[in-house]
Amino acid sequence: MGLIHETDESVRGFTNRRPSCYTLLGEVMRRNYCNGSCFLVGLLLLLISGRLSPAVGMNSHVVTSGERSSLDYFIIVTGSELLRGIYADGHTQFITQTLGPLGYRCRGSMSIGDVQRDLFKALDFAGNQASLILTTGGLGPTSQDITRKALSDYTKIELKEHPQALADLERRFSRTQGVLQPILRDQALAPTEGTYLANPNGTAVGVVFDDGQRVIAALPGPPRELQPMVKNHLVPYLSGRFGLRSVGNSLTMRFAAVGQSRIDQVIRDHLTFPKDLVVWSSFKANRVDVTFSLPGNSSQEAKRLKSFENDLLEHVGEYMYSDKGSSLEERIFELLEQQNAQLVVCEIASGASVASSLLGTKGASERFKGAYSAPSHPELARLLGYVLNSGRQASPGKFIREMAWAASEKWRRTWSLVVGPVTLSDNGSASVWIAAGSVGSGFVTSKIGVRMGSKLRRARLVTFALDLLRKQLK
Repeated sequence: MGLIHETDESVRGFTNRRPSCYTLLGEVMRRNYCNGSCFLVGLLLLLISGRLSPAVGMNSHVVTSGERSSLDYFIIVTGSELLRGIYADGHTQFITQTLGPLGYRCRGSMSIGDVQRDLFKALDFAGNQASLILTTGGLGPTSQDITRKALSDYTKIELKEHPQALADLERRFSRTQGVLQPILRDQALAPTEGTYLANPNGTAVGVVFDDGQRVIAALPGPPRELQPMVKNHLVPYLSGRFGLRSVGNSLTMRFAAVGQSRIDQVIRDHLTFPKDLVVWSSFKANRVDVTFSLPGNSSQEAKRLKSFENDLLEHVGEYMYSDKGSSLEERIFELLEQQNAQLVVCEIASGASVASSLLGTKGASERFKGAYSAPSHPELARLLGYVLNSGRQASPGKFIREMAWAASEKWRRTWSLVVGPVTLSDNGSASVWIAAGSVGSGFVTSKIGVRMGSKLRRARLVTFALDLLRKQLK
């Protein structure tokens, strides 16, 4: 039917952490037996073991702790292209990052295809995990977009054309009601019990089915539609529906070249937080975001957040590159701007991935001079016009430093960043040397251990290379 996975591996909340969503059924499905018969077998096992009530119900999972309430929810990501590997699921990470600091706790996420029976099975499973279910995708005008009608059939809540949703749709297409094509007009259908969520970035409105005990909110699939809908419409609705706080005062610290587990350990061992503070973290490609969130927006709470930030910086301050929302790439160009400097990049093992991450970033057109990509170090030397010493083979670290110097000198002493080739040690471990600096400021080198899988290696190299450059620019 699909994939069930825990969200704690990539997105973690440090307060009120819940157990994993891997029940016996999840374990059965996880072992690559993701078909309908396996689902029924797993369901039967749960019934026999007493871990699942025969009547599939939506019991409330609202938990109150001190002054702060929390709510469990489950995500169902629909789309057959996900199961074919065409697209990756980015919705789970975005939704958990957005809702986590507000007190919402994700019990799990499931990916399924565009098949109604699979959606029904997923809803049965999710309903025993949480009283709030979020689905993504399947709201468009094509025959594969089955979510709206399927949810109506599942909940027994009828759909009716919503006047305001229809008016918004007509304005978008600048047509009268009689001219609007039926296939587009269907996207103005909303539940008679529940509501709809406006979509200024697309044609398909979000729909919320609410029978008083359970809430199922269906969101559009395209990220440019889903993400603003979650922030601008879903969060305010859920805040009013469940009594949880809306977005208050928050501060996000962004770290690079450090593990999420290390920051987690520092927080647990050295920091003490009040009950009304939520600390949330996410991890991707050796970059960690840590968000502190308080319920109010007063200047006093802003000062409290800054105090929490300073406490964490005492232990891992060298790894933080921004607390103002800048990406690592944007931070590089901010530092270059401060020094009125420019950058050239040379790459071997990273296969132009560093340059690709920088292109299109704000500031690139003024501060990024260009890039060289070569399959080997002799070819890189040739591109830079650097003559290698044929009589003596330089060590990998020294060679990369020389290439960084050659690149900086060639481009009139600009800053340079060089990622060398993969080298193997006697025990077979792989590593890559990186160098950063300028002729005027000097150069620093670092050896990074890598895995041999190209995607993992390159994502890791981009982060470590840019962070080495960031530290030198500071």
